[in-house]
Amino acid sequence: MKLALKLKDLFPLLPVLLALCWSVWSLLQDEQIANWSRTSYLFGQLLLELSPLLLAQLLLYKLQQPVRALYWLLWLVAMLLYPLLSINLRLENSVLLLDLSCWLIAFCGSLLYWMEQFYQLKLSPGSNNSWLQKLWSLDTAVILLLTGWVLFMALLLGSHQEPLANQPIPLQVHIDRLLHYPFEFIGYLLQFGLIASLMYGYYWLNRYLLIRRLLAKHGLLPFVLTSLCVLMLSYPLLASLLLCLPINSYEVTVLASGNHNAFDWYNFKFVLGIWLVSTPLILAFDRQQQEKNLAQIQHRQVQTELLLLQQQINPHFLFNTLNNLYALCLVQSEQAPTLILRLADLLRYVVYQGSQPLVTLQQEINYLQDYLALQQLRVSNKTELRLSLPEHADQHLLPPLLLIMLVENAYKHGVESTAEPSKVNIQLQLQGNRLIFICENTVPAQQSAALAGIGLENLRRRLQLCYGENYTLSSAATAFGWRAELRLELERPPC
Repeated sequence: MKLALKLKDLFPLLPVLLALCWSVWSLLQDEQIANWSRTSYLFGQLLLELSPLLLAQLLLYKLQQPVRALYWLLWLVAMLLYPLLSINLRLENSVLLLDLSCWLIAFCGSLLYWMEQFYQLKLSPGSNNSWLQKLWSLDTAVILLLTGWVLFMALLLGSHQEPLANQPIPLQVHIDRLLHYPFEFIGYLLQFGLIASLMYGYYWLNRYLLIRRLLAKHGLLPFVLTSLCVLMLSYPLLASLLLCLPINSYEVTVLASGNHNAFDWYNFKFVLGIWLVSTPLILAFDRQQQEKNLAQIQHRQVQTELLLLQQQINPHFLFNTLNNLYALCLVQSEQAPTLILRLADLLRYVVYQGSQPLVTLQQEINYLQDYLALQQLRVSNKTELRLSLPEHADQHLLPPLLLIMLVENAYKHGVESTAEPSKVNIQLQLQGNRLIFICENTVPAQQSAALAGIGLENLRRRLQLCYGENYTLSSAATAFGWRAELRLELERPPC
């Protein structure tokens, strides 16, 4: 396990660090002390107390997939048992700073982080999880946040008698009073539900009308000016509507202004705050979704291009093989039936395995051996073949029909184009997961260089699409004649 830290390795630590900062600033406000020495002391102590949570986040992020199940259990122990035991079993004169609010921020933030990571994994290019994309959307997140706020306010106000007339309201929830006065709780729930609906309406108006229609089509200035006009015209109307609710029958109301003046500027500042907060979030989320859609489109284009390249390779091979068969049939060779059987095996591999994304290296070797046996039936009288292949090659995977192109070029440009004696030397080596494939052939005297043709270009393009820059392919003249060498990292089949 590598523990070298990079910038992205700090991301899973952010929920815990956020809880740490929140607790430190809260303690400084309570103590009314604002100096750097006290702040450094609080930071150091809380960092020490939160170190098991930070370690759990880091380990869960750094460890590989096969061993993560055990570390999910350790993460739960660090995130749940350690804080709860520390909070509930602390001594009377304890100096522990970790409290319930700090733990809740750390735990909820960490849980949201891993849920988002799961979402990113399931929606990676090539995956098909449209249901998850709809479930984990910005609209859903806003609805869940507003629903949680409505439930919290209803529980809080329902736990106290006439809470708006007796402020400040204690942050306590009394289940017994909620059970004795359920209709009060339901009344608060419905009224705050209406307030949340209006807040969601501002969000929806901003996202789907102002941003997607106005900003996208007409630019920034019309968007800003129109948004401000809409906010100024709408806020007194909606404030007047909310003043009709029973919850606002007291002297202190739930409006941002806290009074019965629907035109108060504090009400405008509240809706302006919703607009200022929601706009960058909407733009950032839509940008991310657009990039994901583009990545999925690009992935589908790559898959389509690979399929087209594969379809170009198969006819090229078939054309060469049928030429061989035609030549033997002209002289009525007894080897023709054997050649036809070899051809059937080769075509069976191309049809059934050639369309697969990956095959075992042993399957590809068997295909090469059939092809070489097929060729040697026709040119063995003038061609010396040297073949070196590894054993136990069924533990590695690679795209099908990847190696044949170099062998085809060796026969096409080094053997078939001349009646002179020729040599073909093929070596396939395995060094761990690394494949080294070397194909050498002599070149006729009148031909100074082998022609690449469409086959070699298709091979190079396939390698780029499948392996990116993680391969090397060279093809050049040597003292022997012509040498092509391919090096790449192979995959292993799943256990």
